[in-house]
Amino acid sequence: MSHTSNAPSDDARLVSVYRRVLTLVGIGTVLGALTELAMLRHWQGPAQLVPWAVLAVLLVGAVAWLVRRTAGTARTVRVAAVVSVLGSAYGVYEHVLANLRAGPVDPRYDGVWDSMPGAAQLWAATTGAVGPSPVLVPATMGLAGVLLWLAVLRWRHGAA
Repeated sequence: MSHTSNAPSDDARLVSVYRRVLTLVGIGTVLGALTELAMLRHWQGPAQLVPWAVLAVLLVGAVAWLVRRTAGTARTVRVAAVVSVLGSAYGVYEHVLANLRAGPVDPRYDGVWDSMPGAAQLWAATTGAVGPSPVLVPATMGLAGVLLWLAVLRWRHGAA
């Protein structure tokens, strides 16, 4: 059986499958992050609404990309993914900083926080041992952005 030049190659079909899988996993990650934000009641002020907006744009772009791959949907996903990753980095920083600030007043660390090495304080703040701010939630937003950025990576209009 001869291979015709009009038929997509196995590699092209596989790339298409990978794009779909990455998009679906990205959408699932966005939905998980939104669920976690809702469970944490993360809407206490304008700053806490930012991840909602970023995730909403990422979700709408990803669903649009899943339904119809166009240059516009690809561009929307790319921009939203970059904003999501940057916002994620800022969110992780802010959450760790909030946890570090809570260290001196946390009863579990009463009298020892100030004598702890900086690395131990950072570890406690990052792992959730101290403070009210979960670090994994903003990190999840970044993961969603990376997955969806990968889904549109090197896609060109008219490509298989």
